[in-house]
Amino acid sequence: MDTASQFWKWFVENNKAYTFLDSVENETKERLINDFLLRLHQFCDRIYFEIGGLPGEDVELIITAEGDKKYFHKVEELINSAPKLPGWTFIAFKPPMEGHFKSQWGELELNTEDLWFLPLTNKINADLGIRIYLRNYDLIENKKLLMQVLYKMLDTIVGERSSASDISYVDAGLQPDEPEKRGMHPILKLPAFIKWHKSKTTI
Repeated sequence: MDTASQFWKWFVENNKAYTFLDSVENETKERLINDFLLRLHQFCDRIYFEIGGLPGEDVELIITAEGDKKYFHKVEELINSAPKLPGWTFIAFKPPMEGHFKSQWGELELNTEDLWFLPLTNKINADLGIRIYLRNYDLIENKKLLMQVLYKMLDTIVGERSSASDISYVDAGLQPDEPEKRGMHPILKLPAFIKWHKSKTTI
């Protein structure tokens, strides 16, 4: 298994190719991505990456454990040892993103504009659970696939670390008429609710 310093040594020597990732042909892009993943998995085979950014700004390299808390320390170890490299910003875990978006996995597509959540509490501790409500009953029938997509969306809405650490339970249900009157909240209100919940439970 490679060390973090071995990974970054390789990356410093090869990083320029990845600044053109969106401009190269698909075959070259696929090769570069596979090479990167191979090198990353020589350090830890349970972490992954995303590369992106806006034109004219630093390229962002996000290292993610895909919400698996058992490997959060490997993400932190790698990012904490990252070099200062002009044109690059290195980020531990998928950060939260603002605004509505759609998420698709196979034939299943969800839109945050259609999703509401209801906070769930338990009698044992202050852990937070949520039930996410959807308009289409057919989506709920394929529960396994639905939950995979919902967890991916939560990573985007609240950020990977918060999704894994602050939400202990996730369920789904059919959305009723007038959800606000049933005590439900639009899904994009979830980050603010988590912040409020954490402040309440730490008093």
